[in-house]
Amino acid sequence: MKKKRFLSTLFLFISALSLATLVSCDKDTLCYVKVTVVDEANQNAPVKGAYVKIDNNGSSIYKEGETNDNGVYQTDFAAPAIFNVFVLDSAVWDTSYNKFMGYRTGEGNFKLKTGETVEVSVVLKDNIHYIN
Repeated sequence: MKKKRFLSTLFLFISALSLATLVSCDKDTLCYVKVTVVDEANQNAPVKGAYVKIDNNGSSIYKEGETNDNGVYQTDFAAPAIFNVFVLDSAVWDTSYNKFMGYRTGEGNFKLKTGETVEVSVVLKDNIHYIN
């Protein structure tokens, strides 16, 4: 009788431990960021096609891409950290040379947390940097 009770208890304990292990494996360990770029010169309208670079203080850990039609760039990282975000967008189209003659920038920073999405808004400043 004692042996049956011990085996039943052992079986329940192992089952519970196995179930807990399976549940913990499903836990999301990535960190997510959603960067929205808006235009200060255009009533904070979303900016499509802006270049976005996210880095960990100049380290080799970074992601880069362009904003979508809604002015959003989304990505994920494998570990939480404090990140910088740099945004660059072309400005001042010169019809005589048929190319952009300047750019505008915006910056920010944020802290990522495991399993969470951090939303960051970056404002493109009205100040244009001209290319010579």
